[in-house]
Amino acid sequence: MKYIIKKLLTLILTLFFISVLVFLIFQVIPGDPALSILGTEATEEQVEALREQLGLNDSMPERYFNWFTGVLTGDLGRSYRYQESLNEQMEVSRLIAGKLQVTLTLAGLSLLLIIMFSIPIGILWGGTKSRFIDGALYVLSQFTSVPSFFLGIIIIYLFGLIMRWFTPGGYISYKEDFRGYIRYMLFPAITVALPKAAMTAKFLRNSIITQLKSDYVRTAYSKGARRMRVLFVHVLRNAMIPVVTFIGVIAAEIAAGSIVVEQVFGLPGIGRLLVSSISTRDYPVVQALMLYIVFAVVIVYFIVDVLYRYIDPRVEEQ
Repeated sequence: MKYIIKKLLTLILTLFFISVLVFLIFQVIPGDPALSILGTEATEEQVEALREQLGLNDSMPERYFNWFTGVLTGDLGRSYRYQESLNEQMEVSRLIAGKLQVTLTLAGLSLLLIIMFSIPIGILWGGTKSRFIDGALYVLSQFTSVPSFFLGIIIIYLFGLIMRWFTPGGYISYKEDFRGYIRYMLFPAITVALPKAAMTAKFLRNSIITQLKSDYVRTAYSKGARRMRVLFVHVLRNAMIPVVTFIGVIAAEIAAGSIVVEQVFGLPGIGRLLVSSISTRDYPVVQALMLYIVFAVVIVYFIVDVLYRYIDPRVEEQ
């Protein structure tokens, strides 16, 4: 319990300092947000009135306090580019919510596929003595060298254009057809998962082989334990310790958004929104997305630390 409390306090402090850093980055970028919204033809009076409305005339500590308290209550400000009506800018939280659902669905499906395929393959690969299986799995592991954008194009060509299992670019909202939504999301999830599943399987295989050379394995064999019992009861628990950390790194990466894959498949996730917001200098949206990405990474690492402590009780509670 002490270990978890310590990690939780570290998490809270880390998130606080990250929020300060993200806020400060966008305060030093040159340019006037009010002028960006109104355009170069706006009068000085109009620009000044909008600056007052947006709170840009307040001191930096006041702006940070207002922004941070807004973040805690779900108010991330208003977009400079997107509008709800002719005279009203769209709320950033509302804008991101729909995009985030797509990205998190992609991340969840991808992570599920990675675990489903990499763990059994890694165990089989590391625990087998068959040269045929070892060679076949080695060939499959070469997916690690395939760039995600190229793999996405291949999947679109094979399963979209030739086999017609889905319509390329034909994204379906979960509100319209949930089954159609999951079916479409499955293909970009495979694109994200294949290279990372191959990497994870290879990592688990190497970890198992290293553990099989340990003294405790020879001791177990000397006591008459069978190979499968040694593998699943003794070796696998120790071999999974570094693999959990590795999967955590992958989970943090895909939770932060797979920008390239979202672009290839035309998904309206945070990746596309981030790219478009950067190009149009929509700073409130970029700031909120950066905050989400960093928060997602830090929180995933916190979960990994807790799982690491559960798998390996030898971690000291200091």
